[in-house]
Amino acid sequence: MLWTMPRLQSGVWKHFTPAIKDGRETFMCNYCSKTYTKNATKMQMHLDKCKEYSVVSQQSPGPDGSSSASIPVPSFSFLPSATPGGQFLIDSVDQRSQAYADECLARAVYATSSPLTLTDNIYWKRFFSVLRPAYCPPTREALSSHLLDCEYDRVQSQVHEAIGKADCVTIICSGWSNIKETGTIIYMVATPVPLFYKCTKTKEKTHTSAFFADELKDIINEVGPQKVFAVVTDDAPEMTAAWAQVEEAFPHISAFGCTACGIQQLFDDAVAQPSMKALCRRAEQVVRYVRERKILAWTFRCRQATKIRNHTANGTTLALPISSDWTGVVNMFSSLLEGQNSLQEMAVSPTLDIEASIRATVQDAAFWKGLSSSRNLLYLIGNYIDYMKREDTVLSGVVDMFIQLKYHIGASLSGSVLYSAEQKALQASLDRCQAFCVKPIHAAAYMLDPKHVGQQTLSGEQINSAYYVISNLSHHLNLDEGKVLGSFARFSAKQGLWKGAGIWSSCQHVSASTWWKGLCSSEPLSAVAAAILQIPPTTGACERLRSSFCSTGAQMVQSSLSASRVQKLIAVQANLNLLEPSDCEYAPLESEEEKKVLFQSDTQ
Repeated sequence: MLWTMPRLQSGVWKHFTPAIKDGRETFMCNYCSKTYTKNATKMQMHLDKCKEYSVVSQQSPGPDGSSSASIPVPSFSFLPSATPGGQFLIDSVDQRSQAYADECLARAVYATSSPLTLTDNIYWKRFFSVLRPAYCPPTREALSSHLLDCEYDRVQSQVHEAIGKADCVTIICSGWSNIKETGTIIYMVATPVPLFYKCTKTKEKTHTSAFFADELKDIINEVGPQKVFAVVTDDAPEMTAAWAQVEEAFPHISAFGCTACGIQQLFDDAVAQPSMKALCRRAEQVVRYVRERKILAWTFRCRQATKIRNHTANGTTLALPISSDWTGVVNMFSSLLEGQNSLQEMAVSPTLDIEASIRATVQDAAFWKGLSSSRNLLYLIGNYIDYMKREDTVLSGVVDMFIQLKYHIGASLSGSVLYSAEQKALQASLDRCQAFCVKPIHAAAYMLDPKHVGQQTLSGEQINSAYYVISNLSHHLNLDEGKVLGSFARFSAKQGLWKGAGIWSSCQHVSASTWWKGLCSSEPLSAVAAAILQIPPTTGACERLRSSFCSTGAQMVQSSLSASRVQKLIAVQANLNLLEPSDCEYAPLESEEEKKVLFQSDTQ
């Protein structure tokens, strides 16, 4: 005979957490942690007598026809009682409030990259019950299904709205491979705020220039070719080979490489030179030898501690190049140079047993000279990598950066450990890096940035290429090319609108694109200049998302999320922190009239 649970007991399940104990299904009270087998009657009786919360769950129709849950809550000293001598405060949550609270909680979970299992945790459940006893937080399944779908649709709507309002858009893409030989390609759209657009998983056989070109052209058509001015990619050969196909399909679009990726390749080429590799091996041998022998490690720390007290040293640890970025090798060189005196003193000590080859290396003056010059060279290149990874880097700064980089590398090579052929190889690598990173649109950005006006650093070829870009974009924007170039002439000569000193001092306080759109909007050149100066020089926004993919991938394993769910979760996480929340998201649930009616009904 089928037994039907009474209506009074239909809400009992939400006050218990299901679990498996000794192979049996059990239910633990969310308030006192007592467990029961699946028996609604006993569980309801327990709730009626629970010392921490005496709960009676009752479904009653609300004013708007929806149901609401009324839960008696113990009257603590800091909570008002329902009546002057009453023991309980009646709390209720109607369906509308429950749905709105679920939406806000889900958004907070996504925005902070919190685990989707958060609401399954007993301590979080207790917190919610204290904060709002009648509120039942969504389950992990709800957070990974319909709540995620709704938030994804809402955020994507805001992304498309932001793209629609933008007057200049840049497509940014970057990818990497994992151990399963699949590639993850991230595509972002800079408005100029970099918004996550989509990601794709590709097998190795699909990693062709035609594949990437088709992907980029599809995104450009989706976003709107009229407002796309540039495509920035990483240094994968298939990516760079796709540039020509994109520029052929859209002649007004410039495709170029990420500056940070280009300089990172320059750094890798420097470390890969035979002389530098040999120096790295000798340095690592010394570090490992001292670190792996307790007596030597202890002696080194003691000597360094004494030097620190005497203000002749700053650090005490020999570092191995464990870091995956450029700082690993540089930190190892720096730690050795910092401990040079201590190591040399140890090498001549008759009481310490040190291998002859290590002793010879530590006493070799050429070794220390090579460490110092190589550290300075690698540190110089590494600093430019970090500089270009900053969020405030601009396209117009790339040309100037390469001018400085060439000068400083030329000066650093003269005293380095690199042989003449290796120095020429590194200079050739620098030229390849510049060819990869610097295109005519960079020269145009440099010439249009008010901070660089009057600086004669570009070659005649670069100036001519900048003129071509400006003319090309004038036609694309349906502007009179003659008027645009005339405006550019007045800007370069500081005449007309740009005659006064005040307008030039203002460019130090705002971005170059804002300067053109705000103070120079009346000039024909303004639209072209503002568009070019909004283009980012790197794929840094994509690189910053990689950690999100890694952490969310772990959640995918734990929560059995599908690939499409992971992409939605990452899209929401990334874009929620970039899009400013609108006031409507936090609008009150009830109107003023509804509040009055609700207040009157509660006080009667």
